[in-house]
Amino acid sequence: MKTKKWLFPIILSTAAFVFAACGSSDKAEADKLQQIKDSGKLVVGTSPDFPPYEFYILNETGEKEIVGSDVALAQAVADEIGVDLEFKATDFNGVLANIQTNSVDFGISGFVGTDQRKEIMDFSDGYQQEVDDGFQGVLVSKKIADQYKTLDELKAANLVIGAQGGSIQFETAGLLTDAKNIKQFGTMDAAVLALNSGDIQAVTVSTSSVEPLLTTFPDLVILPKEEFNLDTENKYGTNVIGFPKGDDTKSFIDLVNNVIKENKDNGNLDKWKEEAKEQAKNALEE
Repeated sequence: MKTKKWLFPIILSTAAFVFAACGSSDKAEADKLQQIKDSGKLVVGTSPDFPPYEFYILNETGEKEIVGSDVALAQAVADEIGVDLEFKATDFNGVLANIQTNSVDFGISGFVGTDQRKEIMDFSDGYQQEVDDGFQGVLVSKKIADQYKTLDELKAANLVIGAQGGSIQFETAGLLTDAKNIKQFGTMDAAVLALNSGDIQAVTVSTSSVEPLLTTFPDLVILPKEEFNLDTENKYGTNVIGFPKGDDTKSFIDLVNNVIKENKDNGNLDKWKEEAKEQAKNALEE
């Protein structure tokens, strides 16, 4: 952002004028929403490997494009502010790092608001529930799926389990196996590929996100929710947007929360998710 430099006379009539003028300028510079307006763009961090929330497709010109229900919500925020939308795409750990270092205006990537994340970021209001169409579960090869009838049996097997680094699924993997048996992957796609090739024995997943991939990997299956739900208390059920911590973000977060409420009330959030599911399915079939 370009900042304005005010040139004051060397001798001012009163010291109070100096402090008043500087204080006013600092306050204007401190407001995050005004900074975004001045820059003309909203910079959003995301990890585009998590359909239907955010994922890549090839558009009509053959170029990679980030789409998804989170993308639609981010666009609605940018439209409300009146600026362009710009994505900073990384793996999931990179999104967390960019929020923490204030390298993005916010991060949107199927986030769940945990106590640990609250230490490094602020949250929007919750905008979607995983339990509406999925759960925190386990993906395995069909070859071994019938070997485990209960969660206790799965835990006793002490499998080598893959999970996306920095994600809730990495945390839930710790409920199932020893820490030394957890393999970290940058993206969910990489973890699923490793499972399909036999390099690992299971992957902890958000089932609504991994289900679109199953058409591409017919030898893999999600273990049934009745016995293998890793979040029965819905601790990880609500998605939020993550903001860099600061005293300058209140008006910005308030605006985002208003956009969330408006699009929840008018049904757009549900519509965007359904459209993104279909888009993900079509992209995989192509």
